[in-house]
Amino acid sequence: MAEELKPKYRFRTPGRRTPTILVVDDEPLIRMAVSDFLQECGFKVLEAAHAAEALAMIQSGHREIHLVFSDVRMPGEIDGFGLARWVRQNRPDLPVILTSGDARKSEIAHELCASEPFLVKPYNLDIVVAQIRQAIEAQKKPVIAQRKPW
Repeated sequence: MAEELKPKYRFRTPGRRTPTILVVDDEPLIRMAVSDFLQECGFKVLEAAHAAEALAMIQSGHREIHLVFSDVRMPGEIDGFGLARWVRQNRPDLPVILTSGDARKSEIAHELCASEPFLVKPYNLDIVVAQIRQAIEAQKKPVIAQRKPW
């Protein structure tokens, strides 16, 4: 059974920086389980219990954050959608993956955050890691400006 819990994806490769993931969830057991799994996969992990705490961490700039993995439904004035909107407006270089246990939120997420992945709980942690890797790799690709014909 212990073998089943081992992560299938390791991110570390020689000569690469270890990406830092900010996990935002008000449920401590979920946040800890996701954080532990991501660390086993080779990521550095920061944790926030709500969106305001996550925003403070992002704005402080003390640590480089490569991706935000956030629950949608959280206590406080800002939920996961609000966090994603703020990140999109203020840090467009920072990918966000949203998640929720409410399937109805999935429809809203696709309308509000069509460009960001959305995962419905309970999610497969291997899929979470694959989505994180894909989002980080996509962020590394250079954007080539399209020239307008004169």
